Amino acid sequence: MKTTRLELNPQFPTLVARAGLSQRAFARRAGVSFSTIMGLSHPELHPGRRGGMQLRTAWLLANAYGEIARIDADTAFHLLIIERCTEVSPTSLS
Repeated sequence: MKTTRLELNPQFPTLVARAGLSQRAFARRAGVSFSTIMGLSHPELHPGRRGGMQLRTAWLLANAYGEIARIDADTAFHLLIIERCTEVSPTSLS
């Protein structure tokens, strides 16, 4: 079974900075906690965190970035979010 995992683009901090905001200010504007942004930006520092990003979170980030950068949300989504297709074995679902 294939599933899609959503991750932040490694360029996320640069993209947000170019838009003129700190990551903390961007998180507030997007309605997402700063700890969520940090967890998504640095998954290696959060070993207890499982999985990728929720679709709702991805769209909150994309909509906020689109407003700031004055681009449409779909373009913002593709700039900020990486979609990775992964194989999931039936035994890992149980």
